[in-house]
Amino acid sequence: MKTRFLSAVILAAGFCAPIADAAELRMGMAAEATYVDPHAQAVGPNFELMLHIFDTLARVGPNEEILPGIAQSWRIVEPPNLWEFKLRPGLKFHDGAPLTAHDVKFSIERAPNVPGAPSTYSRNLRNVDAVEVVDDLTLRVRTKRPGLLLPANLAQIAIVDRRIGMDATPQSFAFAKSANGSGPYRFVEFVPGERVVLEANPAWADGKPRWDRVTMRLLRSPAARLAALLTGAVDVINDVPPADIEKLQREERVALSSGLSNRVIFWAMDVARDTSPFVTGKDGGAIANPMRDPRVREAMALAVDRPAIASRLMEGAAVEASQIPLEGHPGFLADLKNPAPDLNKARALMAAAGVANGFRLAIHTTNGRYLNDTRQAQTIAQMLARIGIEASVQPTHIGTYFNQARNKEFSFLIVGWGHTSTDPLLVMRETFHSTAANNYGGWIDPTSDKLLDDADVELDQAKRGAMLAEVTRRAAAANAILPSHYQVNYWATRKDLRYVPRRDEATVAESVVPR
Repeated sequence: MKTRFLSAVILAAGFCAPIADAAELRMGMAAEATYVDPHAQAVGPNFELMLHIFDTLARVGPNEEILPGIAQSWRIVEPPNLWEFKLRPGLKFHDGAPLTAHDVKFSIERAPNVPGAPSTYSRNLRNVDAVEVVDDLTLRVRTKRPGLLLPANLAQIAIVDRRIGMDATPQSFAFAKSANGSGPYRFVEFVPGERVVLEANPAWADGKPRWDRVTMRLLRSPAARLAALLTGAVDVINDVPPADIEKLQREERVALSSGLSNRVIFWAMDVARDTSPFVTGKDGGAIANPMRDPRVREAMALAVDRPAIASRLMEGAAVEASQIPLEGHPGFLADLKNPAPDLNKARALMAAAGVANGFRLAIHTTNGRYLNDTRQAQTIAQMLARIGIEASVQPTHIGTYFNQARNKEFSFLIVGWGHTSTDPLLVMRETFHSTAANNYGGWIDPTSDKLLDDADVELDQAKRGAMLAEVTRRAAAANAILPSHYQVNYWATRKDLRYVPRRDEATVAESVVPR
């Protein structure tokens, strides 16, 4: 309600500052980059910053298409697992030094092994066996197993200057000398918790960037982002609050852009351990972990009203999800629907599982990482209360959240997985494979493990899709996770601009274009 009220006041007041010169773009960002080092932590805000400063071997287009980047072409030269990449000639780093295949090799080898990094891009590179420089413009990558996803996985790996990167640390990249990329913008300044400042790289391989100067301001509060846009302090904002979309659609001085993302929001739960750290009896005493029982998980699924979350809580900025793959992606099951909420059946299942009186549970959530994430957790808590589960909500800072999740420190938590191509294998593997670090609930199904392993090396797309679909069906039958929705993302700009939506949700300066 506070966001709605503040937005209404601002809309009535109108703009209070003149429109900025078109040569400068000021962006109001909902989440901050934690590192300038593009290999140090694999989270969305860092990926967004990387897309400005660095370039990648292949690029992800706005609709998930994999496009040429530093490499102008690639092919399998020795089937089934030796790839050759041909680099674009004449590429240079920001300081004028040539970018060659040696820098690409160094970057691929550095990315999964950054000392002191909280998380890396190792999962994108786990299938890379060896990297060979043929000449300055030719690189060969041998994979451990056959597979189709190498270009898509390399599209997330920033190419850094090997001369500097050898001695660089995640912390030293916050200085211009280490942040020597080849992307559209040069690094100027990083003030943690406040802003990142960039300037155009006139020697960018794709031509002069659209903006001379870009400032990315951290504005975590949705109300603060809207206020900054509507008073002219910034030119574009991301993560427009769902509660304000209808008002902004009627505001002639603002342009809204929206697009369905491939990010699926789901709830992971501890299905593996006999006891779970944030599960107790109603009296606070220790109990066996009830979520190990499939009947309890089914009861929880029946208590969650997913259509209500998508339509009311998210106010249309979401599409209900029953699975990880989007329609049109390999592994999508058109006949897989979420069960309609049924509290009577849910209570009966709880009783059959021996927890008719319910239990206590802590729900851990990010705070501002996903649209309405804390409100989502509060809503889930209210829904679970209807079947006797007393859930408390514990927002956790993103800087520690995912490391804690990987360490299995939570019992029930929000997860928002997106991916960089139309193939969801990476996300499904990380979520469901028993050996994956990001299988936060610890679900184990040997059949699904084998299907995921086989899909990873299958070159026939139809067969791969069938394998992934079977994993989708098995996970749904076990209620291994509770899918909620796919995010629909909104950007707002001043009226003479528009944002070209990206399926991967990234907010980048080059996607802000004149109307």
